[in-house]
Amino acid sequence: MSHHAARDPSPLRSGIVHTSLSLVAFASVAAVAGTVIHLTGEPGAASPARQIALFEPSGIDRPQLKSRFASTDATVNPGMRQLAAAETDGELDEAGDEPSLGVDYADGSARMVRASLSQGDADTVRINGVSVSSGQSWQETRDIKALPAAPIGSVSERTSIGYLPVIADDGRTPAGAYARPFANPENRPTVSIVLGGLGINYTHTKSAIEELPPEVTLSFAPTARNLQGWIHQARAAGHEVLLEVPMEPYEFGRERPHPKALYGSLGEDELTGRLDYLMSRATGYFGVINYQGSKFATDEAATAQIAEALSARGVAFVEDGSLNRSTFNASAAASGLRFRQADTPIDARPDGSEIENKLLELEALALENGASLGSGFAYPITVDILKAWTDQLGEKGVVLAPVSAVTKAAPKPEKQAVRAPVDTAAAGQDQPEALNTAG
Repeated sequence: MSHHAARDPSPLRSGIVHTSLSLVAFASVAAVAGTVIHLTGEPGAASPARQIALFEPSGIDRPQLKSRFASTDATVNPGMRQLAAAETDGELDEAGDEPSLGVDYADGSARMVRASLSQGDADTVRINGVSVSSGQSWQETRDIKALPAAPIGSVSERTSIGYLPVIADDGRTPAGAYARPFANPENRPTVSIVLGGLGINYTHTKSAIEELPPEVTLSFAPTARNLQGWIHQARAAGHEVLLEVPMEPYEFGRERPHPKALYGSLGEDELTGRLDYLMSRATGYFGVINYQGSKFATDEAATAQIAEALSARGVAFVEDGSLNRSTFNASAAASGLRFRQADTPIDARPDGSEIENKLLELEALALENGASLGSGFAYPITVDILKAWTDQLGEKGVVLAPVSAVTKAAPKPEKQAVRAPVDTAAAGQDQPEALNTAG
């Protein structure tokens, strides 16, 4: 019988194995720690970050400034140079074609940073959609614009399935409590944008929250992972929020329907139960918006039941403008629901020129009717175009308004039956009330 002597393990092999195991263990711990920080951490608790302008030596070609650092005025550079010269009683730079980044110099050193023009204010500059005043950082300004954290106790009801919106004892509604404050004392035309499909893609959602102006309303899918965390981040950045409610289309296509999607064929209890389940997925939204729903919207009985349920909870409803032959408008009027139908989707075709044309259409509608509303999806191209477009609205005499400011609750028909001539006046007086409630 042969005997085999046991061989000693190779030191090199043992070293490689143990080193690899150590690296794997360290990477796992770091990944878990990073995930916990990302999900539970507060962005405001991070170290303050400031954006500064860097200057290159003269005599070399400079690349064109990125749009997020450029002023909203296409001719602002000469104006800013003249303004700087007037303030310092100095002469313009010899290189007259140099871009002005709003920095005053004294004795060869930077003395102060003056923000470039933004919507007529010479002391602010827009950075990632936020108008930052001179002497303040982007983070400080963003914190000032933050909306109160949700849930707000007086308009929230804790149930076995989660928090549900409810009208407070004093009559305060979630549609008012969670809306972004808005004032338009000059009564200028307003344009509103709701951007949807958020919470699914991390990068797109983060970009929309951090780079778009806080007046842009964001809507989140109920299937989003860490939905409540995303809503917290959106409200911390000043954005009011809508919750998307999946509804029955004529065809789902390749998409798998949500298990709690609303169907017109459902019984009353099941329909209301599904709506409650969807609304309990998160809190902090001032209203809901349809996701799909081309077939559901044509069912008058189903839309009437949903309108009554939303009205009873003090929640607004926004229709994205894609539903043909919709009965939501009539159902909202009959129930007294705060409602607004979008004038047009802006990126049904995610093409740059098509999106820009739709935005011009919204501007024209605002000038003609006093207000307009567009809906979009969180495509990267949509976010990029919206960043540039919103910066230019002030020059055109148009104000960017949150969607809550253009929702309106029509009085119920039975309250108008006493005197027919009062109808027009009542409808005309309701808009300022809606704006005040939103604030």
